[in-house]
Amino acid sequence: MEKKLHEYEKEIAKLAKDGKLTSAQLEHHWHMVEAFQHERLIHLLVTLFFTLIAVLFLGASLLLSFWVPVWPYLVPLYVVDVILVGLVIGYVKHYYYLENHVQQLYFVVKW
Repeated sequence: MEKKLHEYEKEIAKLAKDGKLTSAQLEHHWHMVEAFQHERLIHLLVTLFFTLIAVLFLGASLLLSFWVPVWPYLVPLYVVDVILVGLVIGYVKHYYYLENHVQQLYFVVKW
């Protein structure tokens, strides 16, 4: 998705810079912006969902570490915590990219 967004951004910026945007291309641009906005919304929801799950698992790890004093029993839960935190970091990075570049698409075309 990042590659597709980057390529489209370069393409539309070149057309806008040259002043060669037709009304059909402008309409297509706004359809593409809507598609990228939808993608951004879906990634926001996925990011929030995974963040919630990661926080719940981290809280469960913390609570269980007080009740289960035997460390080896908690290793699988800690592994899940690390995986979820890694996924959240990846999703936040990807969402940050989408958010910034979709907003740039709003201003590529001068009115």
